[in-house]
Amino acid sequence: MSEELFDAAVGIVRAGKYGFLTTLADGHPHTRLVQTMSVDADATVWIGTSPKSRKALDIALHPEVTYAVEDRVGLSYACLYAAAEIIDDPAELNAKWMREFEMFFPDGPTGGDFILLRLRPTAVEVLDFTREIHPAPFGLVPARAERTA
Repeated sequence: MSEELFDAAVGIVRAGKYGFLTTLADGHPHTRLVQTMSVDADATVWIGTSPKSRKALDIALHPEVTYAVEDRVGLSYACLYAAAEIIDDPAELNAKWMREFEMFFPDGPTGGDFILLRLRPTAVEVLDFTREIHPAPFGLVPARAERTA
């Protein structure tokens, strides 16, 4: 069941262009809408941001985050509990760069104001009616899986 839930989470996150990233700072959660850049087969999520952003500063202090995405068409959602890392390797920045980011980061992927956040899920929660992932009581509790390796 664990692998099935991680696979379902990948599908849901890939179907949604945006998700809600929650970080922790000063003992309080901070949630904001962000764009999903890409999702690896193992459910690792990539997000682009500025190193000066609140999310990057929060993650530098507290790397545990949640990332939630809804697929309204697919009648599903996934919440990923992840360890976040700040990636500033030029090769990774260039590989993940999206042309639509030029308006936010005019100096490009290696101009000094662009980094990547890599979210590696340790657990997922999934509710997906199209895949019939809806534990009893019907649809009120998501299925949850912890990463085992």
